[in-house]
Amino acid sequence: MTAAGRPIRRWPLWAWALAAYVLAWTLLPALLAPSLQLDVVEGIAWGQAWQWGYYKHPPLPAWLLFAAFQLLGRFGPYLLGQLAVLLTLFYVHRLARALLGPERAALAALLLYAVYYYTWPTLEFNHNVAQLPAWAALAWHAHQLMFGAPERARRHWLWLGVWAGLGLLAKYSTAVLLLCLAAGLLWHEPRALRRPGPWLALTVAGLILAPHALWLVQHGGLPFEYFAARADGGPHRDHASGLEFLLMQLLAHVPLLVIALACGLLPWRWRWQQVEPAQRRWLLGVALAPALLVAAGGSLLGARLHPMWGTPMWNLSAVLLLAGFAPEWLARKRVALGRALALWLAAITLAMVWYLGWSWQGRAQPARMDWPAQALGDQAQRQWQQLASCPLRVVAGSIWEAGLVAEGVRPMAAVLVDVNPVYSPSITPERLRREGALLVWHVGDYDGAPAAPVLDQAPPGSWRVSQGEWQIPWPRHVGGASLHIAWRAYVPPACQRP
Repeated sequence: MTAAGRPIRRWPLWAWALAAYVLAWTLLPALLAPSLQLDVVEGIAWGQAWQWGYYKHPPLPAWLLFAAFQLLGRFGPYLLGQLAVLLTLFYVHRLARALLGPERAALAALLLYAVYYYTWPTLEFNHNVAQLPAWAALAWHAHQLMFGAPERARRHWLWLGVWAGLGLLAKYSTAVLLLCLAAGLLWHEPRALRRPGPWLALTVAGLILAPHALWLVQHGGLPFEYFAARADGGPHRDHASGLEFLLMQLLAHVPLLVIALACGLLPWRWRWQQVEPAQRRWLLGVALAPALLVAAGGSLLGARLHPMWGTPMWNLSAVLLLAGFAPEWLARKRVALGRALALWLAAITLAMVWYLGWSWQGRAQPARMDWPAQALGDQAQRQWQQLASCPLRVVAGSIWEAGLVAEGVRPMAAVLVDVNPVYSPSITPERLRREGALLVWHVGDYDGAPAAPVLDQAPPGSWRVSQGEWQIPWPRHVGGASLHIAWRAYVPPACQRP
């Protein structure tokens, strides 16, 4: 009791366990792995430029990654992944409470951790992970518009527009969910477009997306070229790609299915419980239609479908599972389900610790997360300071090597991706002549050096060119080899040391 006589609210055990899990998945990866993952390195490098779009994707995840990296260093990107999941669980809990009642809502949210996408992939905060809360929020607000209190409709339309805009700024595949939600709304209320709500949502989303749309026009729709290349099935179209995609989504649910079966949630006992028919149809549509639509489109076109594209599609998997079991019966299974979930999370956390901390000892070649990122950045900064009196502002090369160097120097440098101004429009020829650049590449990746016409074809006297190689100690290389990096420095006259 407090001094005023009010009872002290204590966290339940599951909340403490969840906090410990989030803390572990934020701190341990940053402490164990000497390098960040490729998508994270790429996103931070993009975000440093604060553009309204990038040549592969819309901008929101890159902005978040750069901001988190600046605020919290290497811990920031890992925290982002966990916050994305927590925000997703918040919206899933609200939706489950409306659909299933309070008894099953918390369980429906927490059991999402038994879906693969909510654990291991969150180590690499990217555009797939960034969509998770947007998809959950869109489902919640759409449900409330169809089945909630009419007097709150305007607020939900407003938030639907906000999350639609943010979701599309995270990744364009949010449009798949929006298409399914729109179809469900028009099926439920054919005259919906005669009301102001949908137009309010469309206006809000349009305002959020307008700067990015302008960027797309100015840059020739670069992200769509990237998507077309990623999805291109080549000369031999794979019309079974949809089935392969769905199989991989099923495999992502294996931990959830094992937990359910082990605790007695058997498929022949599944019956709709306390969910009215209209909401059943809506739940089935939102939970399953996006994946089925993508699978059908991929098979029809013979396109390549990457399994990780399914990351945001399964926010309602546990809701759908628990909708088939009565609250009273589930109450008797709650302890068993909680213990099974805790066992799964403990196991995958231990697997994460082993993988990041010790698995390198069994690999013939180091993984990207085994690269000596800080040593590489320190070496680059020392080399540049020997040659130039100005700070290192621009690093050129592939997004991996150049990104690691840029993130390892202080203040962080910009990255001229693939030495191509089209991919890094904020780095203009005028800026290069003013600040210079350090070109880096992994020895053996190129026949000589990477092509760098924007640097090598500059007017005479633009800079003094120096080059060499570094042998950087590589503790996580089993063979004991060093990291062999070649470099070429372009130092402008104003920065040249005597």
